[in-house]
Amino acid sequence: MTTPSISLLAGGGFRVRQDDLEGVGATLPDALAALSAAITARYDMEKGDETAAAEDARRQADILANDRFIRGGQLQHSVLTAMAIGLI
Repeated sequence: MTTPSISLLAGGGFRVRQDDLEGVGATLPDALAALSAAITARYDMEKGDETAAAEDARRQADILANDRFIRGGQLQHSVLTAMAIGLI
């Protein structure tokens, strides 16, 4: 993160930028509040992406643990491995 930069707008007001986010307001506190809202929106969006990825991982783990064809394939692999090393 970089240090925020403050610009005066030609028509009046302020623009506060930080990285690729910005907030504009009639007063400096308004511009800072707008920047804060933009940062919050970005955080919420990224948090939503992480939540969706975690949900996908949970679903995949559930499928792997409960799918009868996958479980059957794992059992077959275990039996063939045991036969190959002479346990059966």
